[in-house]
Amino acid sequence: MFRYLVRRFLQMIMVFIATTFIVYSLMYWTGGDPIQALAGEKPVSDLQRAQLVEKYGLDQPFLQRYWNYLSDLLQWPPNFGTTLTGRSINDILSDAWPVTMQLATIAILFTIIFGITAGVIAGIRRGSIFDNSTLVLTLLVIGIPSVVLAPLSQYLFTIQWKIFPTTASGVGGWERWSDPSLWFELLLPGIVLGSLSVATAMRLTRASVSENLRADFVRTARSKGMPGRRVIGIHVLRNSLIPIVTFLGVELGSLMAGAIVTEGVFNVPGVGYQLNRALKTEDTPLVIGIVSVLVIVFLVANLIVDLLYAVLDPRIRYE
Repeated sequence: MFRYLVRRFLQMIMVFIATTFIVYSLMYWTGGDPIQALAGEKPVSDLQRAQLVEKYGLDQPFLQRYWNYLSDLLQWPPNFGTTLTGRSINDILSDAWPVTMQLATIAILFTIIFGITAGVIAGIRRGSIFDNSTLVLTLLVIGIPSVVLAPLSQYLFTIQWKIFPTTASGVGGWERWSDPSLWFELLLPGIVLGSLSVATAMRLTRASVSENLRADFVRTARSKGMPGRRVIGIHVLRNSLIPIVTFLGVELGSLMAGAIVTEGVFNVPGVGYQLNRALKTEDTPLVIGIVSVLVIVFLVANLIVDLLYAVLDPRIRYE
């Protein structure tokens, strides 16, 4: 196990360096004029441009800028630098990250409670009315993009029926986690964000449960007189959870990275909202800082998923 963890950490470091290098290259080589984007339509004098170029090191060679960025990350706590407006990226992430984690938590819980539960029932009762109805419903959900589902849900549930607040408050940071009212205002955005995950999880769970119900070890357990609930709870569900756990681990990172549309529509001050603003203003340091954190989230989530394999299936061992 120790050798496996060391090998995985080394792989994570290599993936992180390669990913951030690619993003850094794309932002600096294909980006526009960040100084002019920051100023908007106002003209920027040559003196102001020269001062900003020197302040943010835009006159340095590319490899030197990238090395300075990695050097700042090796500090403790890591220093992600400053935005083109002079604000600390660490402060922005400390305010935005808990909001996105809260939103992703609601989406994941919604996926587990409704998607996996419905998938288990549909897999056990394959061909039933419930199975056919959920399949049609998931096809409808998958076919509606988030750019349509988010404003449609906002109009129906916040403006037409006034069940949820129209927009989320601008409160950021970890204080949101202790306030129930702030959880409620993120309930609708979390459901919208997790709707596609629910549909995918339901179909994946249904397929996995149906496949394991026809497995030889299930027929053997039933032939020995084991009760049906015990067969499903011990043999079917445990073996069906392996692909589902893989999906949830990857999906958690995707939810945090793919909340740009949802956070923009509902005015949620999270990571996706900040990333969208940074892309519009061509704030390269902020874009790279947010992407770096998201890469770390993906890597850690995949590591946790791999370690959970041994818990779900004792036959799996790490050398």
